Amino acid sequence: MHYKPLTQEEKAWLIRLESSVDKYWDELTDFEKKFLETLLERFRQYGMKTIVSPKQWEIITRISEKII
Repeated sequence: MHYKPLTQEEKAWLIRLESSVDKYWDELTDFEKKFLETLLERFRQYGMKTIVSPKQWEIITRISEKII
C-alpha cells in the first residue's frame, strides 16, 4: 500500500494535537501516550513527509476528540 505525505490540513491537525497534549496527558491511556510520543517524534523529524496510515488516523481522531 502506498501512502501520501501530509496535506496542509493534516499538518495543522498534528500541530494542534501536539500543542494540546501536555495539558491532557494524564487523561490518556498508556497506549495513547506511547502512540503520540512515537507519532509526534516522527512528525518533528519528517514534517510534511510524515506518513500516517488510515488506521493511525483513526487513532489520532479518537485521541483528538479527548484533547482538542
